[in-house]
Amino acid sequence: MHIKYTMKNIDFLKRNLIAHRGVHNSQISENTLHAFQKSVDKNYIIELDIHILKDNTIIVYHDHNLKKLTGVNKIIETLSYPQLSKIKINKKYTIPTLKQVMHIVNGSVPILIEVKDVDNNSKFEEELVKILDDYKGEFAIQSMNPFVIDWFYKNRKNYVIGLIIFNELNYNIIKKYTKKIDFISVYKKQLPFKINKLVLGWTIRNNKEYKKYKNLCDNLICENIL
Repeated sequence: MHIKYTMKNIDFLKRNLIAHRGVHNSQISENTLHAFQKSVDKNYIIELDIHILKDNTIIVYHDHNLKKLTGVNKIIETLSYPQLSKIKINKKYTIPTLKQVMHIVNGSVPILIEVKDVDNNSKFEEELVKILDDYKGEFAIQSMNPFVIDWFYKNRKNYVIGLIIFNELNYNIIKKYTKKIDFISVYKKQLPFKINKLVLGWTIRNNKEYKKYKNLCDNLICENIL
């Protein structure tokens, strides 16, 4: 497939606050269609996490193990979508596919997608771009995994790509990857972070933290204050 490369505009990542796993609370579970619809209603940028199942379905969920939100002690990548669809978040919500989420969003707000790649064999990325290449809305990819950054830099230079910085090992690869990325997502306690890139801070969990960090980076990934 021929891809036309154009100058990237990443200002959409600063347009509004970023809803961490969608707008969720004690009544609405994170990373669910309900949480993402609330984000759309409030015009917030959506941050979400994706995994690939053994049948190559890409789904939206944070942890590799399902136990925290479902009570089922299984690794998500070992399941097929028919198996996963029978497991509920808080006995209420079906874990959504990325396609279902993108159908709801439909370009109305930007999406910040964290790729949880554990196998590094490119299958995840290949399946993901089958979905994203035809999507008309604004989106960005981010990951802690250097393999993900390398794959997208090589195969989809037109995508907006970011590196998530959390621990010392991750921190030490920044110089190598500066030319390959468009932005950095930084753990809040490392702010301010000096780099000639757009900087996002995560995760802001209350109004006190929001006031503390709001002027230390370009935008914040938030929950509980939205």
